[in-house]
Amino acid sequence: MNTETTPLDHDILLETIVAITEQRDQHSLELSLFASLREMLQPQRGFFLDLPASGPARTVLPSRDEDVALPEGVIALAREMSEYDFRQAQTPETVYMLAVMEVFKDGGRRVLLVGMPSWNVNSERLLVGMVRVYQNFMKLMSDSEKDTLTGLQNRRKLESHLSSRLAARLHDRREGDGTGSTSPGMGEYLAVLDLDKFKRVNDTYGHLIGDEVLLTFANILRASLRDEDRSFRYGGEEFIVVLSDVSTDQAARVLDRLRSNVASHAFPQVGQVTVSIGYTMIDCQDLPTRIIEEADKALYYAKEHGRNQVRDFRALRAEGAVEDNQHDGSIELF
Repeated sequence: MNTETTPLDHDILLETIVAITEQRDQHSLELSLFASLREMLQPQRGFFLDLPASGPARTVLPSRDEDVALPEGVIALAREMSEYDFRQAQTPETVYMLAVMEVFKDGGRRVLLVGMPSWNVNSERLLVGMVRVYQNFMKLMSDSEKDTLTGLQNRRKLESHLSSRLAARLHDRREGDGTGSTSPGMGEYLAVLDLDKFKRVNDTYGHLIGDEVLLTFANILRASLRDEDRSFRYGGEEFIVVLSDVSTDQAARVLDRLRSNVASHAFPQVGQVTVSIGYTMIDCQDLPTRIIEEADKALYYAKEHGRNQVRDFRALRAEGAVEDNQHDGSIELF
């Protein structure tokens, strides 16, 4: 490889930045950055790695979940790095530049690793600059997908997440494998959560106290779920949770624990607040709205039969308690 400090053509650089900032989800953004670095640097090796808190590093790109044979010193260095940090690791044949793109709650991390015979000032600056563009744009996307009050992900992110999960399940079925990324006997579940009689809280105590209740509820939600589960504010006092890789019984226990945690919490000035929950399995539904509607039917049943309870759409359907057809959206939950 030519390692002289020849400036990169400005048109190529601008086109690359434009291509990166056209993306609207993390995976597409990673693909664009990876393709750009491969074209501009022509590295010997290049990976996006998922580096779990314990266990082997596996690739996200160029192919997913492939074991990577790397010197232990390179992996050890990556485990020591902070988010947005850059380090260099040298082996007899390759000099690696490492950038930690994301650090997860459990200590795992996502790492960009680019290997060259050698690095010069221009190539290092190019890598650092492109990674900074990626990181800044990721932050913009992340901020646009968060609810401003609670910090949970918003409705826009929920719709994107459900669309990608249904697309993955459709692909798995076409390939003859209906298990997706979950373990045998396990699945994904979506729950709709609605604070009971929340309008009364706003009317009695005012909207500032109502917002404090929503913020406290969001914190209970975070504390009650695992790192791999997802929580969203769907609108007003309605929230949605997506549980990953759980059995039907586990989903019921997780959601009932959450319900109990809310009911036993002393909300400032308000006292007790309860939540009703309806949930369904994410399976063969054709649209994200269909998944939400099933969970919403179970929620409606919980509201109609005493509130402060968890109801499973599929169990209710098997009992004949709910119908499997769409309602007109005019249900009043209060």
